[in-house]
Amino acid sequence: MKVKVCMGSNCTMLGAMNLLDQIEDLKDIIDNDVEEKYNDEELDIEAVVCLDYCKKSNTNVAPVVIVDDNVMFNATGQIVMEKIMEKKKK
Repeated sequence: MKVKVCMGSNCTMLGAMNLLDQIEDLKDIIDNDVEEKYNDEELDIEAVVCLDYCKKSNTNVAPVVIVDDNVMFNATGQIVMEKIMEKKKK
């Protein structure tokens, strides 16, 4: 599973760094959890310079996170974690 976190200026100011930290912490938890069964798909986390969604939108969409092909605008830690866990448990 590929997770991209936009680190453009708008996204960074609105919490992208915190989201990145949360996702990396979740990856550590998943990698070390022997009690739960997760699919074998590797969780690949990438901080991306800018995804340009803010420039293309007339409204505030930051922070932006992409989980596989699912783009999440105004991403929160809870929403991103739920999406990742939903995909990992399948």
